[in-house]
Amino acid sequence: MTPISNKELIADTPETFDRESATLAVSHTPLRADPASFDFAKWKECVDGVLKERPDLLLTASDRQGEPELRAEIASYLYHSRGVICSEDQVVISAGTQQLVNHLARLLRLMDIEHVCTEDPGYTPVKNIFRDWGFSISSIPVREDGIAIEKLPTNIRSAAYVCPQNQFPTGAVMPLDHRHILLNWAEDNDSLLIEDDYNSELRETGAPLPTLQGLDGGERVVYMGTFSPTLFPAVRISYMILPRRMAELFETIKANYDPTCSKTEQLTLARFMRKGWYQDNLLRVRKLYTQKLHDALDAIAAYGDGGSFMTAENTQAGTNIIAKIDTHARTVSEGSSGRERTEEIRQEMTDRMVAAAADLGIKVTGISQLSHDGLIYLVLYYHQIPSDEIRDVIRELVQEFRSVIMKGGLDIPSVYEVVRLTDGKPQFLPEHFARLENSLGSIGMAVPFTCEHLAESIDALARDGNILNHNIKLEVDISGHSVLYLNPTHYPSAEQYACGVTTELFNGERKNPNIKMMDQELRDATDAAIREHGLYEVILVDRSGQITEGSRSNVFFIKKGEVYTSPLHQVLPGVTRGKLIEIIRSQGIVLHEEPILAADIASFDAAFISGTSPKVLPIASVGDVKYDVDDPLLRRIMLWYDEAFAQG
Repeated sequence: MTPISNKELIADTPETFDRESATLAVSHTPLRADPASFDFAKWKECVDGVLKERPDLLLTASDRQGEPELRAEIASYLYHSRGVICSEDQVVISAGTQQLVNHLARLLRLMDIEHVCTEDPGYTPVKNIFRDWGFSISSIPVREDGIAIEKLPTNIRSAAYVCPQNQFPTGAVMPLDHRHILLNWAEDNDSLLIEDDYNSELRETGAPLPTLQGLDGGERVVYMGTFSPTLFPAVRISYMILPRRMAELFETIKANYDPTCSKTEQLTLARFMRKGWYQDNLLRVRKLYTQKLHDALDAIAAYGDGGSFMTAENTQAGTNIIAKIDTHARTVSEGSSGRERTEEIRQEMTDRMVAAAADLGIKVTGISQLSHDGLIYLVLYYHQIPSDEIRDVIRELVQEFRSVIMKGGLDIPSVYEVVRLTDGKPQFLPEHFARLENSLGSIGMAVPFTCEHLAESIDALARDGNILNHNIKLEVDISGHSVLYLNPTHYPSAEQYACGVTTELFNGERKNPNIKMMDQELRDATDAAIREHGLYEVILVDRSGQITEGSRSNVFFIKKGEVYTSPLHQVLPGVTRGKLIEIIRSQGIVLHEEPILAADIASFDAAFISGTSPKVLPIASVGDVKYDVDDPLLRRIMLWYDEAFAQG
């Protein structure tokens, strides 16, 4: 029979690795909105109105501060919706918050303010802009009630960038009394507050609290907002409200800046607001996103292992949630790279999750400030997913995130073991440790910990996660860094043990079959074949046409009461395989370790695979070759192994 591989995955040379040239390809998915979130017919009517009624305005350059019509509408809208007190002369319009922060940096320099306080965790692009401008930066912790006001400087004139209504990424809301305390700090310290009212209009619960700007009267507060979340991403219109003295200062320097927003879009938005359609659309968006949020949270609860793998935090933001991924990673030894390697692995996994989400068309970003101790935090923009796809998309997303964890840290060579945890106890741990010694010894390394220390680490992982029955993956890289992960489990069902599983032949072989080292190209190809053909496993065939092993298991055949398996030099020396060989021979059964030609597989009576997850699992078929899943010897071997397994 012909193997099903799409290409030959047979190595001619040993694996090589160049760390300096290695790069991680990360897809970048642009933020997109659900078509149901916006009435483009009304927007088009406003565009047409501008073109038909006021084409004269389009024959002149844009106002550097923003079109007066739109500035007037913004001032009016903010007064009625957020209590912001200003005139149109205080409004500055630009394409995005980051553009506005650059304006602010120039103004702060002119005001002799050289120190900026930012939230930690917070919106890092703002911090980076101020740092690039040469400001000294203080990172101030964020708590449940917002920025830690007592940690703000009291002897340095400063500007403090805060998100009191919907802090990103924690979602913290600053209570009213804290807002007054913060304003008092600004007054007493002759300082300035930059209030980013991020997504306040879309926050899920409760009416927004009064703005700092409104409470202050606008003397010490710069207020910032954007239209992108409430319109559609292609409209890059943001604004800030300056205190009067800063607005007057901006008037003296605005000639140095070119306008960055389309004049046509500004005039269109002014009409859209004047007709009341912006407010109408805001109600539409709130209703739509509220339903999407509930659907997203239900899906995460359904597919995130009840909170043991993926949970949602900051669930009131309006357009996004924070997905907390618990990798259950535990460092066993730090190796020569120390703690730095742990951070590298976490960042690599984060990058891979972002890329996996991008492949599904979903925007996800990592939050390195929150990630720690086996936890990875991601911003998931659920609002962009069409309503009828949310459940399926999040299910796929969780599956992809699990796959990332299973792959571990792959940017430098590593060996690994997968240990089965049963009732909280690791099975055959000494045998796994011995194989790890052999794998590392083959590349000139010693195991950087003892078997006893490994047992203690596994026990701690199991106790901390309340994990009783699962596969644990141990990965040791060439720096000596060693880490434990929860490996996704694929334990067979009772029906599969009774009726057997389907397999196919696959052209491919491990680069070094005697070392348990991840071959990601081969793994990806075999996984794709398994999914495409609905198989449990594929059986590898080497360049000589000989059966070697399964993609993640060992293979045995039975003929006339005798057992056959490939010789040790052709296969990964599986722990379960070794136990089986010991058991079979102890029962007086003849076992042949010899090459098996793929062309001869129809001559056997029965077949089975062995491994950490499947234990001993009957093969019903390899391609069109059928086997007897009730072969008496096969069933006795299954029983013998289960008895040995129960003894640990």
